[in-house]
Amino acid sequence: MAASRALAGVIHAGVELAVRLEGLICEEWRRIAAAARSLYPGDASQCMEVGGGVALWLGNGSPLNSATGLGMLRAVGESDLVCVEDFYRARGAHATIGLCPFADPSLLVGLGDRKWRATEFEHVLYLELDLPLPDPDPAIEVRVCQGEERAVWAELVPVGFAREGTPAPGHQRFSRVAASQEDAVLFLAWVDGVPAGTGKLVIADKVGWLSADTTLPEFGGRGVQRAVQLHRLRAAQEAGCELAVTESSLGSGSQRNMERLGFRIAYTHVEFAGPDDESSAQTATGG
Repeated sequence: MAASRALAGVIHAGVELAVRLEGLICEEWRRIAAAARSLYPGDASQCMEVGGGVALWLGNGSPLNSATGLGMLRAVGESDLVCVEDFYRARGAHATIGLCPFADPSLLVGLGDRKWRATEFEHVLYLELDLPLPDPDPAIEVRVCQGEERAVWAELVPVGFAREGTPAPGHQRFSRVAASQEDAVLFLAWVDGVPAGTGKLVIADKVGWLSADTTLPEFGGRGVQRAVQLHRLRAAQEAGCELAVTESSLGSGSQRNMERLGFRIAYTHVEFAGPDDESSAQTATGG
């Protein structure tokens, strides 16, 4: 099936697709920030417009505290990078930027000039939804969360991400915010009547964005993630989406699962960490 999808594909990885997807990420982060402020009135969550993209702050330890989409709509100047640095410094955090390789070259030049450093990579993968999907494993029940099940979903996501460790407070807070999003469709997988895995689907501009993929440790290796993937893909198809998109760490089990379903890599985000205060000040003054 993966080979037939690749041959049938008409949407190619390139600048046009990257601009479209990065724009959707920025829109989703704006909605997440709004959901956080609604869930926690008086909250300091903020999504700042900068460099043609956004910088998101969801509180200490949030996995989404980063800037993204910079350089996709225009060149990025030194003042944009200083703005990002100051935004996170004012909140007691280190600045990070997720760079799309199709961004304007000025972004990469500016990051080098101001001594930012690459720290991590993450694939963005996409699948055209123009072909039939395989049937999911009937032994794994997957259903859309209703009512109080959304709270159950919010409690399970950080447990799944932590695997054998203790869930991080930043992840717990983020999962509650995600569960409060009215436009997010949340999925729970059940094995023998017990919650076993999670997934999230957000639909915008005929794209179904898949995220929050977790499997509880005791259910690993039983096809839970694949089942959740297939149910979300079918839901995206039924909603009229032409594409499904997701992200994964390089060489991870999630990447393999997605590629088995026909997903292809659109591009790879490179995460950059901002300079320390001393090097930032030296660069700004020409020192």
